[in-house]
Amino acid sequence: MEISGGTKGDRARPWLLAANVAIGWGLLTVFVLHIVSARNPVWDTLSSYALVKGGIGLLGASMIAIAAGSIALLAALRAAGHRLGPATHVVFWTWSLGLVAAALFPASYPERFHPASGEIHEYACAAAFLSLAALGWTLPEPLRTHPAIVRLTLLTLGGVLLFGVSYLMPGVLPIGLTQRLALAADVGLLVTLARAVAVTAPAKPRERVPS
Repeated sequence: MEISGGTKGDRARPWLLAANVAIGWGLLTVFVLHIVSARNPVWDTLSSYALVKGGIGLLGASMIAIAAGSIALLAALRAAGHRLGPATHVVFWTWSLGLVAAALFPASYPERFHPASGEIHEYACAAAFLSLAALGWTLPEPLRTHPAIVRLTLLTLGGVLLFGVSYLMPGVLPIGLTQRLALAADVGLLVTLARAVAVTAPAKPRERVPS
């Protein structure tokens, strides 16, 4: 007869739960920040929400939670048995550390003028956005060719291009809206990847024992 032990997908499940909870908490925190703020989500960037009372804490908590969820997702991919190349690790860590750095060093505004912090914030955000736009192409099979992941990979690339245009050419596009579209594509890619991991996890090879 044939027996099989727990699959690698089973070992990935706690990491997937942690990833979904952390990312979900980050999204909830951003939603609360929008509710308590009177800023314009179409024209105001998320970074500007740090000017709202309590905004630095809420925004920072959201970014750090999503970063933690992303690292948990990386651990889930490894636990599920997917062979990840160096590029995938670099992308995950650049995205996550970029979010953490952006959370720890808020953007600089006339109302809260900190030029050094503002520069770190801008470079950290740029690194995070650009790295995640490349994530889909670094994934192993069958994740890289998963239809939903392919679509969201293209959306992340389109989102970061639109945000780049709105940032470099103010007034051409509403920067707040393009940033949120880019972030929605990024988070959508992470959540979809988390869902795909469970069903694409290579099963543990079965061992044949004498009956």
